[in-house]
Amino acid sequence: MIERQQFVVIGLGVFGETIAKELTRLGHDVLGVDTDESRIDRLAESITHAVIADVTDENALKELDVGQYDVGVVAIDNDFEAAILATMQLLDMGIKKVWAKAITSQHHRILDKIGATRVIGPEFEMGVRVAQELNYPMVNNYIGLGDDEFVVEIFATDQLHDTALQELARETEAEVTLLVVKRGAETTINPADDFVLHKGDQIVLAGTLTEFRKLADRI
Repeated sequence: MIERQQFVVIGLGVFGETIAKELTRLGHDVLGVDTDESRIDRLAESITHAVIADVTDENALKELDVGQYDVGVVAIDNDFEAAILATMQLLDMGIKKVWAKAITSQHHRILDKIGATRVIGPEFEMGVRVAQELNYPMVNNYIGLGDDEFVVEIFATDQLHDTALQELARETEAEVTLLVVKRGAETTINPADDFVLHKGDQIVLAGTLTEFRKLADRI
């Protein structure tokens, strides 16, 4: 069971609102902060707490006692100076995980340099994701792990029916790891190399992008 956490989300535009509402839905305590009263009013019943505050005022976040929160998310849309100040304040107040939204690559570098735990570029990341899925339509979903490593979910096509992983690896010379195969109601974790795939199997693989490219024509 996932432990209940406390999140503070600063900036409640579309991006920040989505994060705040989804974290609340998942059972976490969420404090949403914005200068726009209409945004606060809209979210008052949807998240744990929603307050009006100007994060460029260094005392505003202290008064809200956000230092007690587990994770901070800076999702300010169009005021990068405010985003920098908010990120720095959250870090100075002792929040160990601070995720911050960047609009440009320059913003990304600055937020990374001042110590943000993770810098998010929503438009860039979604653009990459869409391009990858368009390029590899057999891919149902994927997670980037960094260092060019991915976990990829695919559905077995006709080409993979009655094929064992060891046979596939030998044909393509691809070094990937088969983590999970779901066939109907039956799930096999860490299947053996001689596990035979069937059309329609839901398959989860791990490996580098280079190795997955070797598989692309075969799957």
